Amino acid sequence: MHTIRLRGPWQLEPILRYVPQADGTVLSVTDDLPSEARATMPADWSASFGGDFVGRVRYHRNFQKPTGLDAGERVFLVVEPPRSRGMVNFFDQPLGEVLHDASPGRFDITDHLQDHNRLDIIVEHPSAGREGEASQAGGLIGEVRLEIED
Repeated sequence: MHTIRLRGPWQLEPILRYVPQADGTVLSVTDDLPSEARATMPADWSASFGGDFVGRVRYHRNFQKPTGLDAGERVFLVVEPPRSRGMVNFFDQPLGEVLHDASPGRFDITDHLQDHNRLDIIVEHPSAGREGEASQAGGLIGEVRLEIED
């Protein structure tokens, strides 16, 4: 197996943030969002948006088709779990979901690869910490990689 790590740069685009209300509910807000940022993975989003930011962020990355693929070789996109939840999209087509404390998502993208490829992972982190746990920032905290297998 050959591995290609998709470390970066990744473009991070905040989509919405969650604001706790006095009555215990949470409001989804799309105004006054942090500016877009660039990052190298794996990393949480605290350096870009602050450790207390909770919400939904689109991670976007373009990459080239691996060269030298032999007939019969398969290319898998592997996404290690983010904090909370991530929706994986390849060319705006949903591949699946990855959840915190679960196995990595592994998606066969061989038949969908083009010379230039677009990957989006929408990470949703609705809480900066569960009751009794230390507060942690959201984000892609594990590797995103291509695995090429015979």
